[in-house]
Amino acid sequence: MHKYFLMVFVFFIAAISARAVEMPAGILFVGVVNETSDIYLWLPTNAGGQTVPLTRTPQKEGNACWWARNGLVLASREQTDGNYGLVALDEKLKTIWELNDPFGSLGWPVPSPYDNRILCVRALSNGFVQTGIVNYPDGGFEPFEFEGLAGGQLAWLGPDKVMLSRVTADGFVITHRELSTGSETVIVSGGQNWQSHINEATGKMFFVRRVGQTGSIFELFQNADQSWEYENLTNGRVYDWQPGTSSDGKTLIYRSLRAGRFETVLRDLASGQEKQLDMPGFAQIYFPVILERDACEKLLQSSQTL
Repeated sequence: MHKYFLMVFVFFIAAISARAVEMPAGILFVGVVNETSDIYLWLPTNAGGQTVPLTRTPQKEGNACWWARNGLVLASREQTDGNYGLVALDEKLKTIWELNDPFGSLGWPVPSPYDNRILCVRALSNGFVQTGIVNYPDGGFEPFEFEGLAGGQLAWLGPDKVMLSRVTADGFVITHRELSTGSETVIVSGGQNWQSHINEATGKMFFVRRVGQTGSIFELFQNADQSWEYENLTNGRVYDWQPGTSSDGKTLIYRSLRAGRFETVLRDLASGQEKQLDMPGFAQIYFPVILERDACEKLLQSSQTL
């Protein structure tokens, strides 16, 4: 009998270990040091982790992401007038494209996995935020107008469909928008719902929902009868936000307020196990992005020339 229980315990431990959080090859993020912000690459090491700067610009940068289709880093960069524009850096970390807008600041670039379009937002001087799209590399910002409502961060559902947040009198809602028709359908309402993220490989949909003093990352589901429901994924007691996923859709990365400071957390989506990453030395870290090994190797090699 004791031997039987020992075997069950061993199999249980093995199963838990097999579902442990997989360490990514690297993480792209924007870090704030001495009141300025640059783009960095974090790499795991036996001692915990190593951070490598990818840019050292006098202008502040934000919202960095990796466009695997074109091998580019997209980000926003501060301009001389205080507004932000979009920039693209190639694998050698050379700025090969800049887009400034005469009406406001551009930010939150989300590149298309299908073609050369980039979703982003434009903040106008009166505080109104427009959602829209840019055709890389020659197009300007084209807003997604909808009932005069401001919007927030977007994500690609398909070549002709996106998910985004809208500001309404009752709070932030999550909508799905058909690009060809301009029609939008509210999927989630109640509370503050924003920061959409969709994994390309699995199609799983995530968003941040804050109600009262609690903020969590939720997963969004569509039932067989086409109705929508959502599940509290991280069960944050204070503030979980800035979600992203690995390219295979197995790992969630997000920022979480714990013991009075924001930490970067990895979560295995199958088992729910989590691992907090050691990323010291920054006043703030924004939107960490999980990278594949080939992208890390290319960016790391180029960083040596900075």
